[in-house]
Amino acid sequence: MARKKNDTKNQKNLFKQDIPKMLEGYYSGDKPNPNLCVFIEAHIKENPYDPQNDDYDVPAFDKPIETTKATAIYNMHTYWSKKPHDAIRQYIRHYTEPGDMVPGPFCGSGGTALAALMEGRKAIAIDRSPAATFITKNYCTPVDVDKLREAFEELEAEVRPEIDWLYETRCDRCGGKATTGYTVYSQIFQCPRCLEKIPLFDCVDAIGTTAKGKPKKIKTCPYCHEKGIVEEISTRSEKFGAVPVLVSYICEGGCKPKRDKRRHNDPDIKKRMYFEKYDLGKIREIEKKDIPYWYPPHKMMNVEDDSIPWGDEWRLGRNFRSVKELFTKRNLWALSVILSAIKTIIIPLQRDAIKFCWNSVLLNLSRMTTNRDRLGFLKGTYYLPQNCRCTNVWGTVANKFRMMISGWEAIHSIGTNALNISTEDVRSLNVKSNSIDYIFTDPPYADKEQYGELNFVWEAWLGFDTHWHDEEIIVNKVRDKTEADWANMMRQAMAECYRVLKPGHWLSLCYHDTSEGTWALVQDIMAETGFIVDQESEALFIDTGQKSYNQKVADKVNKRDLVINFRKPKPGEARHSVSITGDENAETFSQKVLTIIREYLNEHPGHTKDRIFDAVVSRLVRKGQMEAHDFDTLLVQVAEPVVEPRMKDLFTPEQPDLFGTHEIKRWYLKDTEEGAEESDRAVADAAARKIETFMKKQCKHELKKSQLRWDQLKHKIKTLSAKLAELKMLRNGADEEKAKRARQDRSRLKRELAQLEKEHEKMRIERSEWKKNALHYTYISEFYFPLQSKPRGKLAELLEDYFYFTEQGNWRPPVIDEERTEKQARRAQAVRRRLQSYCRSLESGDAIANDQRPDNTTMAEWIRHCKRSGLYEQGKLLYEKGGLNLDNLAEETMVNVEEDYQVCVRMLARGESSKSGKEKKRSRKKKLK
Repeated sequence: MARKKNDTKNQKNLFKQDIPKMLEGYYSGDKPNPNLCVFIEAHIKENPYDPQNDDYDVPAFDKPIETTKATAIYNMHTYWSKKPHDAIRQYIRHYTEPGDMVPGPFCGSGGTALAALMEGRKAIAIDRSPAATFITKNYCTPVDVDKLREAFEELEAEVRPEIDWLYETRCDRCGGKATTGYTVYSQIFQCPRCLEKIPLFDCVDAIGTTAKGKPKKIKTCPYCHEKGIVEEISTRSEKFGAVPVLVSYICEGGCKPKRDKRRHNDPDIKKRMYFEKYDLGKIREIEKKDIPYWYPPHKMMNVEDDSIPWGDEWRLGRNFRSVKELFTKRNLWALSVILSAIKTIIIPLQRDAIKFCWNSVLLNLSRMTTNRDRLGFLKGTYYLPQNCRCTNVWGTVANKFRMMISGWEAIHSIGTNALNISTEDVRSLNVKSNSIDYIFTDPPYADKEQYGELNFVWEAWLGFDTHWHDEEIIVNKVRDKTEADWANMMRQAMAECYRVLKPGHWLSLCYHDTSEGTWALVQDIMAETGFIVDQESEALFIDTGQKSYNQKVADKVNKRDLVINFRKPKPGEARHSVSITGDENAETFSQKVLTIIREYLNEHPGHTKDRIFDAVVSRLVRKGQMEAHDFDTLLVQVAEPVVEPRMKDLFTPEQPDLFGTHEIKRWYLKDTEEGAEESDRAVADAAARKIETFMKKQCKHELKKSQLRWDQLKHKIKTLSAKLAELKMLRNGADEEKAKRARQDRSRLKRELAQLEKEHEKMRIERSEWKKNALHYTYISEFYFPLQSKPRGKLAELLEDYFYFTEQGNWRPPVIDEERTEKQARRAQAVRRRLQSYCRSLESGDAIANDQRPDNTTMAEWIRHCKRSGLYEQGKLLYEKGGLNLDNLAEETMVNVEEDYQVCVRMLARGESSKSGKEKKRSRKKKLK
């Protein structure tokens, strides 16, 4: 048997892919790499640069990129604002040839270096943070996965006894051995009414209101709740420490299911007793002992004075002062024992890879992890949730290791091993001038990401230098690093990039910031350095789809990363393409911004604020004309938002929340702006064309899908009708017994026939509608809502303007030219546009000039139009708040407008009743499940 196993293993090795081996000395830990100069000189010798005969002439990359973060490689390790290497590969492929040299200054997690290697280019990765270069090293180093598994299994055998002791507990079902899966800790607050101290975990959810009257979710005192009182527990009030409130365990004795939970106040007495005796008992046991392994003793950012903030990421509400305070003692112990064992792994490649895996979940094992099923913490901050989940350390590391296998296997596809990684200051590169073929860089965003502070915990645990932050290019008030300091250091860094880049070659700058002033500084820095910006009019971006917390909740924050391409001019080439005159005053500059906003919204009405901001930044930076300005103030001068809810499904909007993430604001030019009407009409025309195309395609599909059943029904009806005729004849000429059976069979067949004829009639009507390309509103809405470019009105309004409502309650497109002409003529009257604009002003409370108010006759016509078009909310609003004076109307008109108003009110009430019924039905279904 052993021979057979070995034979199988040998056969597997025959087909095993060769693992690329990296160059000697390609990584030097937290120090500058002494081999970088040799690496560059070897490249220059292999590819000498001849400026006289250099025929490099590549145009700027001009394709926006939409990609994803959901890849095996990307998900191996967290890093702040990192870019998918797949997107960077497209830039490298465009600007370079195999064998070219591509550095990544501010390398972060190594996306540029990995992309270059996968495209067969040589790569340099430089960052001042040792954590960044360590992560880059492991992202770019292929490893033998089989040998790595063996090393990991040996590690597990070494640490398993101590891990088992740390997380041992008992199953409250069988009384046997169990392992703690995770423990939830909850912060204690005091109720201001009854003065009881309560873990937030025990509080009752309720809906409250903000100072502005908007709904928000709140936590309330459970003791007051029992008395029928709603008393909010504010998480901004005094904290009294976090305590364990829930444990999830895994039974080792065969219980099904293996996992179960228990709470500190569990209604089950036995569970409550086990929680106290075994779960809290184990925590108390650990607290009494000293951890026998090394863990970082560092104060945060090495600030010894506990009375002052240790950094920009410090907050009074999360006042931890040392690295160890981020972890429970049990997890601190488990992390230290595993790290101690990792350090004993003999082969450096395996040691670093497993340490990379361990480091990738380090922060997930801290008190920063939120209490939810999907393990995670708020990226880019040291936020400590009031309810945190502390998971079993080894279980988390082992699970991450299994997930990373596919990432390590994907890294095997790198096309070269020509890589050098150096931990040094980008402002002083040990690289010869005019030696680099292309640069893709993602520099620090002023004060938006505090890389040094965020990397500190990693670097402390990994034993790296943690005193390098004076050289960090950042805006940081606590460390007295100003925007001017950031600009000066960035200018030096970009000057170095300019120096080492070959003339005529490109630098792509990926930047992610919403500060108009910072963008202006970036523009000035690049111009002063000598770069020429490309003149593409469209904004280039990398959009990964997935958003950070700030990207989700903020209205203007960049939801994508803008990329602007800069070129180093050739000797003697004029730099007239960059013009920063400094002659414009605030008024003329604002007019430029307003012009860009108008042009953009004319072409893209209904886009969100971040897209508009991207366009402004991209256009102005490329022209060298970016200045600090108040974008929000300028936007509302010429545009107005239309708010629509985010939907859970077709009928259910997201619950309101404090941050407004339950709504989407789409911006359109104001009606008073030139071209607004034409722009809106063009978008509506385009949307209507898409809907009509969808209708025809869907109806054709429905006809085809129903054909078989249609033929079966006709055949069954014909067959049953013939049988009924036979039974009628049998009944008339048979004896009593046979006649009785015939009557019974005939009665049964009649019922069957009636059912078939009912289904046949229903299908006949449906197929008749489909032949007219008519569809129900639900079909159309499912297609329409995901569309990116939509007119500002509701779907019902669009359908009324372009389509016909059938007797069966469906919508169909015009069939003949006369119908299309009729619809076009009605749209040309622009009744609905004026009506809706007036309603929006009423809803927002804007002042309406007298010359813009409709007279009473027009108002009555509008209310009738609302009734006929299904615009019941607007009809009710116009009648109640539009300024209608019934006394000034003719008696017949007054009666008609009263009736139209009552119809709107009844239809709204019916809609609410129907919605309520559907919600109750869904609620009952959930309960049954």
